[in-house]
Amino acid sequence: MHRRKPGTCAAATAVAGALLVSAGCSTPSSDRAGGHAGAEATVLTLANPGGAVEPPQLVAWVKRVDQMSKGTIRIEFRNEWREGEARPEAATLDDIRKGKADMAWVGARSFDRVGITDFQALLAPMLVDSYELEAKVFEAGIPAKMLGGVRKAGVVGIGVLPGPLTRLVGTREPLVNPSALNGEKIVSQDSALMDESLRALGATPVTGPANTDLSSYGGAQMQLGVVVGRHHDRDAKYVTGNVDLWPRPLVVVMGKAVGHRLSAQQRAVLTKALEQTITQAVDVSRAEDREAAPTLCRLGMKFPSASPADLKAMEAAVQPVYTRLHRDKRTADWLEQIQYLKKTTGAGPDTASCPASSTTAGPLEGTWTRTMADGDWRRWPGDETWTEGPPNGTWTLAFENGILTKTDPNGETERWPYQTFRDRIHLAGLVTFNATFRRDKDELTFDNFDLGDCTDCGGYAVTFGGSKPPWVKTAVAH
Repeated sequence: MHRRKPGTCAAATAVAGALLVSAGCSTPSSDRAGGHAGAEATVLTLANPGGAVEPPQLVAWVKRVDQMSKGTIRIEFRNEWREGEARPEAATLDDIRKGKADMAWVGARSFDRVGITDFQALLAPMLVDSYELEAKVFEAGIPAKMLGGVRKAGVVGIGVLPGPLTRLVGTREPLVNPSALNGEKIVSQDSALMDESLRALGATPVTGPANTDLSSYGGAQMQLGVVVGRHHDRDAKYVTGNVDLWPRPLVVVMGKAVGHRLSAQQRAVLTKALEQTITQAVDVSRAEDREAAPTLCRLGMKFPSASPADLKAMEAAVQPVYTRLHRDKRTADWLEQIQYLKKTTGAGPDTASCPASSTTAGPLEGTWTRTMADGDWRRWPGDETWTEGPPNGTWTLAFENGILTKTDPNGETERWPYQTFRDRIHLAGLVTFNATFRRDKDELTFDNFDLGDCTDCGGYAVTFGGSKPPWVKTAVAH
């Protein structure tokens, strides 16, 4: 934790599957928040073991903290925290305890690896299987009651946010029943309960990072947004659309020493801002699924459904897990509350499927390239953090079947679902991005960028549009 004047660049915006290289921050948050210009800001670092993309649930919370504190509390993400490790979240908890970052988010699933079982009722297999039910569980305050147990890990709990639902991803065949799972190695996140549940279904859990190549395994348990973001359409073919294994709640924790240094008012802002973000977190989790499913369909993945008989077989298979969970009185009480909410809500399971038509043709279809050199890049107006442009060399935009694939000179690729209307293009990832385009025969340019509320996204406009040479068409779509 350190103090600085508001306006210094902070990575507080999600850029999921970013098409373009971020060029930095723009307007100071103190100005956007409406006051305290020039006041000293308390800056807190937040370890993100989820990769290079900041979870949108947490981005919403960070923005709320900025608003409530009038820019006097700033949160900076530390992305790719322990990236590539098979068990990053339990290790991240230890990092926070040791003060290597001020705060972190970890999945509720990971706490049982450090002997904390308070969240297990929330993660019981096939129990919380819809966003409506997840919202009801949070409205009832159940996750907040579970939060106290994190003290045993040597950290302070700030709060719990709802997260996306987890589904079965199959590489060679649809994973729709215990027979299909029997003997298959399934890549799983770091959780003893989830491993136990997968074994009950007949599978062999293998702990691995989210970017694990699935081609040598039977599949994975994973959120749809992760399947898109980690490009698992390349090594998997199926998502079981109507089996929601469990949600991925995000638990935000703080080091004890940091908690002592903050004032009571500052701690209250962090907690209250998180509580006020719960509804939005459910909405963005639901939106993540709605946007990810059509994208995966365009990329060739299938969304088979388990039959009623398949679902009954899976529910029967995991009953021994429930028998064990009921042996703990507090877990049994929370299970009873959640099961009551499920019965009275009458929702679920949520189903992901391919839309009737996932094909989007338009004037941009085909492959476009341009070669950039020193002096070609143009700074995004108002961006005072510019130091150097994106990589020089040949960039490629390939528009095909509603998917834009961007390739930079280093061979790094990103994909983005898109739609066009007249001279407008809309890119619908976790960040909404709009622009106008102009096509003159085989030359293409972009302008009039609308980056929404994203204050760190000037790099989108820089790499996509703001430069000297136009994009030149080199190939038509297949």
